Amino acid sequence: VGMGFVARNHLGKCMFAGNEQLQGFSEPELAEALAIRRALEVCRSEGCLSIVLASDCLSMVNKIKSTAQDRSRVGTVVSDIKSLASGFTRCSFLHVRRGMNVAAHKLAHSCEHYVNLFYLG
Repeated sequence: VGMGFVARNHLGKCMFAGNEQLQGFSEPELAEALAIRRALEVCRSEGCLSIVLASDCLSMVNKIKSTAQDRSRVGTVVSDIKSLASGFTRCSFLHVRRGMNVAAHKLAHSCEHYVNLFYLG
């Protein structure tokens, strides 16, 4: 299983993108949580102050937006995501249709051939 993320600016231009292979993970929700956490880490390291993170995984977006503590299998990662998000001037999470998230999925699936791709635009 792989994960992928794409960071775009307010004009839709790709600023950076990457993928990583996930060993021992088969749950799509956990892979999505790990991809979101990694995207936040990269955004922070690249000096982004204000971000909108889009995901096609509605359950994950709802878990991140919830004020309740998540006690599911992905709860620890959700907690990490919330902590990382608090370090931005503005950080919001948005659910999008799967068709709007094609680039990230292609990066995730490309892990079969190319691992740890990283692009800085």
